[in-house]
Amino acid sequence: MTTSGLSGTGIRAGDVAAAILELTRAGRRTAAAGDPGEAVVVPGCARPAPRAAVVAAVDDDGDPGPVVRYAAAEARRRSVPLRVVHVWGVRGTTRDARDAMYDADRLLSAVLYDNLGESDAASAEREILHDDDPARALCALSAGASLLVVAAGAGGEPLGHTVQALIGVTRCPLAVLPPASTGTVRKGASTREER
Repeated sequence: MTTSGLSGTGIRAGDVAAAILELTRAGRRTAAAGDPGEAVVVPGCARPAPRAAVVAAVDDDGDPGPVVRYAAAEARRRSVPLRVVHVWGVRGTTRDARDAMYDADRLLSAVLYDNLGESDAASAEREILHDDDPARALCALSAGASLLVVAAGAGGEPLGHTVQALIGVTRCPLAVLPPASTGTVRKGASTREER
């Protein structure tokens, strides 16, 4: 696993976007087999909680596999738990909320079991949060984490709105992974870019 770190105070979203674009241009969007890939790590605003979990924030907008694999490798390296988190913000009826919770639970199970070995997937902590502002929820969660891992975003922009809102405000370090390729994901294996 390789980490491109940014140091110092006053790191801006533009600095992180430039570093993400550099990783992408260098062809390091995805990892080789067994390697969880690369990330840009932004220092946190406070000292990370000792022995706290590495938190992987996943959503259903893209391929959450690289985020989970990177976070799992970091959790193993630090000898701390892995926690996979999804934030949903559906407004509506009680039935809508129940459906959103069910969908979030299915998403976390699929992400874990499709990207990690059975033992690692079973031992991972899972958390579902409800907040209309995912960045606010993740920022609050960062106070009890040793590392927060997110994907840069999908689409034409190098960073999504949530990631932009997290830069410089998380209490623990923030690891931002480049957007995943459209390669094939196999259970327990890293994504491989189609050539």
